[in-house]
Amino acid sequence: MRTSVLSPLRLVDEQGVPCAEVPFQRNDSGPRLDDLWFMVGSLCNLQCIHCYVASSPTNRTLEALTREEVRGFLAEACGYGLRRVYFTGGEPFVHAGIRGFLQDALEVAEVTVLTNATAPIRRHLETLGELNARFPGRLQIRVSLDHYVEGRHDAIRGEGTFRETVENTVRLAGLGFRPIVTATAEVFRGNPVPRDQVERAFRGLFAGRAEVDVKLLPAVLEMGAQLERVDSPAPAQFVSTGRMEALGVRPSDLMCHGGRSVVKREGRTRVYPCPIIYEVPEYDLGGSLRESFERPVPLAHPACAAYCVCRVRGTCTNA
Repeated sequence: MRTSVLSPLRLVDEQGVPCAEVPFQRNDSGPRLDDLWFMVGSLCNLQCIHCYVASSPTNRTLEALTREEVRGFLAEACGYGLRRVYFTGGEPFVHAGIRGFLQDALEVAEVTVLTNATAPIRRHLETLGELNARFPGRLQIRVSLDHYVEGRHDAIRGEGTFRETVENTVRLAGLGFRPIVTATAEVFRGNPVPRDQVERAFRGLFAGRAEVDVKLLPAVLEMGAQLERVDSPAPAQFVSTGRMEALGVRPSDLMCHGGRSVVKREGRTRVYPCPIIYEVPEYDLGGSLRESFERPVPLAHPACAAYCVCRVRGTCTNA
């Protein structure tokens, strides 16, 4: 499977203009961390045909984080004003340690889990209900649902996953959550309808059964499994400082200005700019948050333009 998207990084264009860089945000007391992401591993019970991580029941490229590793980064993050923690993967609920991760993170920040809400989450519904009662309003669940039409969704994630995801989302609402239903731009493939119509269609799936929010992602990333569906990746758009200014994009609009992501590869925990960029060595910002804050992030990855800068200001956060 093709998983690489860069060969090599384009740090300057044909005229020698350098790509834009994003420094980490600071206030008078130093770096200020808004969002900390943990990619808990690349294992997943599903094998979705558009997954940018190419997660599957056998993919261990991103290794499973331990509770001690997560605790260490949480402790460091608290020194920088941590506000929000996200757990993603892979599928977080296949990780045996997810309960401990959530308990530790909820003690210090608001927490969101990104999930396909299929079989693995069923084993944790009681725990999630207990945590929601113990930390009211601090835990959110992001549910991936690729289409409001059952057949279109199941063509991406597997037969039966639509009904399972919808039913488990209703169960989450019954535990007091307001799930955030999240869809990629796959929902618009062959479906040229306005965004507000798509949002209404997703909410309509749960009418009378659950209150949900809807988040539509602006692009399907040409990474991981998605590369198997295209003849060749689209040419990466070059992002210079001048182009950012022309588009009205500021560094503070981008995730890497106030966030970081933790992954584990080859036995080492490393810090990356965001949960989209996890596989390119040049974006390895070090083994600690402090070290990562000292390095500006070059906007040279194809996703920087396709997802964050040139589209609808894409963000992986709940915003």
